[in-house]
Amino acid sequence: MLILSWNVAGLSTTVNRIHEFYPLREKKENKCPLGVFFERHGADIVCLQEHKIPKEQLSNRSEPNRCSHASGYESFWSCCVDSKKKGLNGVVTYAKRGTVRTADAAPLGVEHLDRQGRCVVTDHGGFCLWNVYVPASGNGHVVKMEFLHALRRAMQQKRNNTKKPQMLVGDLNISHTKLDIPWKQRIVRVNVIQQEVESGVPVPDWKRDVARHWATIRSVLSTAKAIPTKTTNTLTKQQFEKYRLAVQLPDGSQVYLGKHELTAEHCHHDYNLEEQSYQDPTTGEFIIAKEANAVSVGILTELMAKIVSIQWNEELQRQIAMDDGDVSHVSPSRRWLNTLLEEDGMVDPMRHFYPTAEARFTCWDQFTNQRYVNSGIRIDYTLIDKPLLDFVAKGDVSSLRSYGDPATVDPLSENAALKAATADGKFEPVSFEGGGITDVSQRVLDTQFGSPHTGMVYTPPSFSDHIAISLLLERDEVLLSSPDKTPLVLQEQDIATRKAQPHKKQQTIASFFRAGVVSTTTETTSFQTVNRVQNVVSTNKRQKSVSRNSILHHFKKVEK
Repeated sequence: MLILSWNVAGLSTTVNRIHEFYPLREKKENKCPLGVFFERHGADIVCLQEHKIPKEQLSNRSEPNRCSHASGYESFWSCCVDSKKKGLNGVVTYAKRGTVRTADAAPLGVEHLDRQGRCVVTDHGGFCLWNVYVPASGNGHVVKMEFLHALRRAMQQKRNNTKKPQMLVGDLNISHTKLDIPWKQRIVRVNVIQQEVESGVPVPDWKRDVARHWATIRSVLSTAKAIPTKTTNTLTKQQFEKYRLAVQLPDGSQVYLGKHELTAEHCHHDYNLEEQSYQDPTTGEFIIAKEANAVSVGILTELMAKIVSIQWNEELQRQIAMDDGDVSHVSPSRRWLNTLLEEDGMVDPMRHFYPTAEARFTCWDQFTNQRYVNSGIRIDYTLIDKPLLDFVAKGDVSSLRSYGDPATVDPLSENAALKAATADGKFEPVSFEGGGITDVSQRVLDTQFGSPHTGMVYTPPSFSDHIAISLLLERDEVLLSSPDKTPLVLQEQDIATRKAQPHKKQQTIASFFRAGVVSTTTETTSFQTVNRVQNVVSTNKRQKSVSRNSILHHFKKVEK
């Protein structure tokens, strides 16, 4: 059994791409491009995040390319119904028929969180699968941590009530270890460096330089101001309002730090070296979210060069990142993830098989072409309860894609990861002068397909700014069965399951005329039936004599 998880950053665009590049070569009964695409990947279960499709479109059968119906798969949806965030978020799990017992699109037990459409859980007989899209660290971590705490409580409750192992997949918006971020973004703790220097222990020259000049650097940063600027697209001549961070040096001159940003707040973000905390709304406790004087290798290099005129070459920077760079140890969300792994007994299969793999990222900033230099982050995961580890398979020995001969290209290396992210250089960066993502040949697009494995599936940049991640499980007959060992049957009358399938809700004749889309009145809509109904509508339109009686007559025939 192969499980895929993928943040599609808008299913409408992704499914349109699939229909464009992977249409059916010949019409096949009960087949559609989306279902065939999943099958070509060998996927039994596909968990998508950020589908961004309103629930009303599913209920009215007006969703893009009928993406609620992937041939051969059931789909279970959690949509954002928060009036302030409609059209955002959303997760959907597609599962081959006969692999799901029940589903719940509101499993957190906190109404305002469940209304955001960030979580759907499915029961597969031998395990429960949580498909989630975790909020980013907005509003001072409050929103994100509230969601994460609710998620953990709900998973613990499900684990205790069902006595089944749990599986968590999706976009967690957390980078767990220093291997999950680019080396330039690894954090150096200057306070620790100062303590080392003051203690008299032997330290490299760069640490002594940092300790000696840190007071000057902090003094200069206190003068930082975001200055409004304008940038111009050289092709279209269009101008953009931006900001740039400026500081005043001890000699009175001014230098700029960082790059042009959309807001003044973004300019200050990486250069704010004060301790940061947030207040837990439940306990009232103030929790540290960022240490003082914790700065990335890249920013520290810039500060040393521009403020105190000490240059570090790339070799030294990489050495600093390797020896002293790390992720933030006080990050609340990272500590939450550690709790899942250390206290709740969950396992990260990717790191279980590839504990030292470098630069295997799952998301990149497309706007600045970061995928093409493989400067991304790993924030998408499959996490499993430890009992499931006995069922996990690594897959093909070459499944950690690297291109080239393993004798010359180490699959665990940064170079191999770059080759994988760019299809060995065949995915090309976008021109900053406009024009969108560069088209590539069908052969290059097809590099995403390969043998089933546990790891990463390098879907094309034009499909999403994330790639898919994969988990290969063995012994399906054990994992996908009822307690009495009988095949799974979807409990369609279960209230929570029905709510997770809004596309199956019965339509009225009036809604048929409003939406202009027809489906059956039964809960088991097939492509064959839909096509028959649509053909009737098409014929009647040609005759310019569609009547309510004729449609009603057809619906009655379908019910029989």
